[in-house]
Amino acid sequence: GRNGSGGLLLLRANGRCEPLSHLDAAAIEREAERLMPHARKLAVRVQQEYDWNYYARAVHSMTGHFEKPLPVLVVEFDDPYATTLYMDLRNGRLLQHLDDRRRVKRWLFAFFHSWDWLPLLDRRPLWDVLLIVGSIGGLLISLTGIVIGWRRLIR
Repeated sequence: GRNGSGGLLLLRANGRCEPLSHLDAAAIEREAERLMPHARKLAVRVQQEYDWNYYARAVHSMTGHFEKPLPVLVVEFDDPYATTLYMDLRNGRLLQHLDDRRRVKRWLFAFFHSWDWLPLLDRRPLWDVLLIVGSIGGLLISLTGIVIGWRRLIR
């Protein structure tokens, strides 16, 4: 269900729709195992704070409008891709599926395109300055490529 401000509510399916604060972590863990049938579970933990891989992005950054609730159930697997699943403890929903490819993408794309490094996101004026300086540097590199290309075409 949803409350008056649009937030999610977890309700019992017992006819009275009594609200719950969260689902049973063991049931969510079993659901994570079902999502990875060919991998063995290595570790399970409840994460109460954001870390390098699971964090709320500031509204001013790319995809900052997506909700990243806490706490989450983190389940790590021994598959060849070192998969980690982040499951919502409120409703059992898969919030994030992280593997080796997505970890590389996180650093090569998300970090360098939106500067979403957690210490920077918490320091907004510094984030703005670094983003502007980086953008100017990218513009200068692009302009030098255009000049070099133009000179080659003229020849």
